[in-house]
Amino acid sequence: MPKPSLDLSRFFRFGRPRSQEPPQSVHSSIQNTHESKNISVDGDMNHINYNYTNTVVNQNSNKFMVELLEKTIPGAAFDSSARDPPPRCHPGTRLAILARCLDFIADASDEKKVRWVVGAAGVGKSAIMQNVAESPLPSVSVRASIFFSINGRSDGTKAIITLAFQLAAKCEPYRQFIEHEITRDPSLPQASVSVQFKKFVIEPFVHHPQLNSLGRVLIIVDGIDECEKSHTQRELLQLISNLCSTYPTSPVLWIIASRPESHITSFFAQDTVKAVYEREEILVDSDEARSDVEKFLRDELIKIQKEFSLNPQSQWPQEHELWKLANAAGGLFVYADTAMRYVGDRTSGNPTSQLNDVLKVIDAHPLPNISQEEHPMARLDVLYAQILSKIPERVMINARKILLALVWDSRGEECFRKGNFLLLCNWLDMTCDDAYAAIRLLSSVLDAPEREKAHRLQLRSYHKSFIDYLSDSNRSRFSSTIEARQLEIELTFKVLKQTPDGIDFGDLNMDYAIRGSKSFKIGTLMCSSGAEGNISLSWSPGGETDWDDNKVRLHMYKSAISNVVEGFRHGELAFHTEFCIRLITTRWDSYILDRFPFRELQNVVFAGSRHHEFVQHGILKEVSARMIDFTHIIPWYTRLRVCRPTATMQNLSDPWNPGCKHSRVGDWGEGKDDDWNTDFRTGGVFDSCDFCLQRLERQLDACKTRFSDLLATFLFTSTDKSFVEFRFIDPDDGVSEWTYRLVYYILEEERRRLGSAV
Repeated sequence: MPKPSLDLSRFFRFGRPRSQEPPQSVHSSIQNTHESKNISVDGDMNHINYNYTNTVVNQNSNKFMVELLEKTIPGAAFDSSARDPPPRCHPGTRLAILARCLDFIADASDEKKVRWVVGAAGVGKSAIMQNVAESPLPSVSVRASIFFSINGRSDGTKAIITLAFQLAAKCEPYRQFIEHEITRDPSLPQASVSVQFKKFVIEPFVHHPQLNSLGRVLIIVDGIDECEKSHTQRELLQLISNLCSTYPTSPVLWIIASRPESHITSFFAQDTVKAVYEREEILVDSDEARSDVEKFLRDELIKIQKEFSLNPQSQWPQEHELWKLANAAGGLFVYADTAMRYVGDRTSGNPTSQLNDVLKVIDAHPLPNISQEEHPMARLDVLYAQILSKIPERVMINARKILLALVWDSRGEECFRKGNFLLLCNWLDMTCDDAYAAIRLLSSVLDAPEREKAHRLQLRSYHKSFIDYLSDSNRSRFSSTIEARQLEIELTFKVLKQTPDGIDFGDLNMDYAIRGSKSFKIGTLMCSSGAEGNISLSWSPGGETDWDDNKVRLHMYKSAISNVVEGFRHGELAFHTEFCIRLITTRWDSYILDRFPFRELQNVVFAGSRHHEFVQHGILKEVSARMIDFTHIIPWYTRLRVCRPTATMQNLSDPWNPGCKHSRVGDWGEGKDDDWNTDFRTGGVFDSCDFCLQRLERQLDACKTRFSDLLATFLFTSTDKSFVEFRFIDPDDGVSEWTYRLVYYILEEERRRLGSAV
């Protein structure tokens, strides 16, 4: 009787037998309950005729918007509470730049629909963009904004869906349009940036008559250089540029602000891009900038004089002192702002002596023959050094820990952020009193929440330039990311040693999923019933808040586990231990493999040098290859390595199939050892190579027949997915060494049959 052919189709959606398919998704249920919107479709699906005249309000619209909000960048809009208070231009300053930006919005025509606002760190770009966003704009029908920041607002893959949400909240026809599109294709919120741009920007505002005729649509993108990946930055810029050049009648206008990073500058230097934008450069040392900074300094010093009841009869400061301060600042607003915060710091209580400190720093560090334009941060570095020098030695150890934690958090990886000041202090094992004592003299550079709000708000730097200064050991000689990481690792293991058996979540009703480096879920933690998880707390929330001790412990535990996962992702040897391997294989209910570092985990546990050690200690288990059920393999996570010495290859054909769309990496070809590997995923999407999978099935069957003692090595986990390595010498040529690393969907019955101890 012939053997039935392999049915791969059942894996292409879930990677598991159909009988084990998960329940219907939220998006699917939205699709099933969606009501008619009086939308007619002609024969061409690319041209949909939407009739919104008598639209029936869908009872699920509110639910749709709530679900859409969850896909956006939190706090990115110009009026978000996460940015409150936002930076704004000082009254009476930046008037010329603001006027030029507003004129652009009113007059932009043809394909020139982009204004690029570019300037060094600290010149006030975000304040200018904020003022533009808040300005009354009669010619604009609807507006949206993204204020990127490395402090939790850096995921560029969510940029378009964030803009779409804001536009939908302000424009009913647009909301109806995207609700229809997402209901029809619930995968759109997870689609690529280019697909989302086409669906949520080009199609509605170019091809839809009602939306195209709404009037000007303004989109503000601030700090695109703080978007997480440089290639994402360029992709967004390219999509915007292509829109403007391809559809010059589009109503969408763009104002984009950034630092003059080389990859962004080179993008705007292209001839094809020059036609679509106007450049607004904010120079550090221009007469306009210096005049604005001088006005800011005068106004702030007058305010400080009144607040501290200084003698109004005496001139304070002297005019030459103000000019010295203004010359040092040049056109750098962040310098002027930091200096004024330092002078007006109430914890010191003496603005006169504080101003004298700043003036002494200026006198002690002259910059002869170096323009502010060439070295714009030099004066600021000196000022930051002066502020740090004021920290008393008795509290410096705690201040240093806090600053190192801020340096590490600034990497932009969501899983490392502690969420609020109370959590940060507990993570650092620092009491409330010790923490506030440590930062008391840093109020000119750090924005600390009040004690009763510490469970809700973060400790943050007023300006990214301070974190940049701390992170660069050549500038500050204070710290480095290496030192910050060492502290993070030390604190991670301190928490994990207090939770040897996991943690009981208790009655907390919350999402237990850990977030990864791109803010996508990487898995769901297992609740260890009965495990107390006695993580010591240095600061109990207390009071009438929605936080209690258990919630703090849970978040600390999640941060520690996240650090272990990220440690594997980045190949850090500190986490390549038995303890950590058991941690990430036994404390999860489920993995989302596309976000979980299973490749790196496989590289560590299946490496030849430690194979015997891990088998001996029960981390790996060797079983007969005859026990492998090919239909339980999740095909698109399969990796193959082929090794053949050159001397043996004269009569051997190349095992690579020219028709394979997945790529191979390594050495092959005439005169080389054949030593290469490949992933079976095709083109980076969830599709697999049928040819290679069918070859694997044939090889597995041949090995089972010819080699009764052939072993496969399993790494069992607490989830329904385990990992297996299958290594053999080709039974046909007797030379080629094939190594497969597979993700294996495992049922409980099979787990017991294979002897899993997990």
